Amino acid sequence: MSLAVYSIKIDPAHREGAVKFYGRANLSLQQALRAQIKMAADCEKCLSLVESKAPVEQIQSAFASIIADAKETFHLNGLFRDAIVRGAKSSNLPMKFIDNVIAEAERISVKEPQTG
Repeated sequence: MSLAVYSIKIDPAHREGAVKFYGRANLSLQQALRAQIKMAADCEKCLSLVESKAPVEQIQSAFASIIADAKETFHLNGLFRDAIVRGAKSSNLPMKFIDNVIAEAERISVKEPQTG
């Protein structure tokens, strides 16, 4: 197994804030990023199998990998959601408004590939 090391430029204040934010959940910034990257790779593998009309057993196996990793990734999403709700509540925004904004943010819009 070979590993790739990536370096990205980020604002130092963003890095510091992210480290503190993930630290609240006893996660390192590296753990959080690795979890998101692994989940994206697992999702891509599953989608590629679906698109290539692979045998159901292969798709199920790939899907099982997604489910296994989902707990950590959804935990990260929950941390973001909690922070949004706490900030909105302390700003005295109505709960209905908060729910509507979060529901809109969680909508997934996928464009179908154009053929021909």
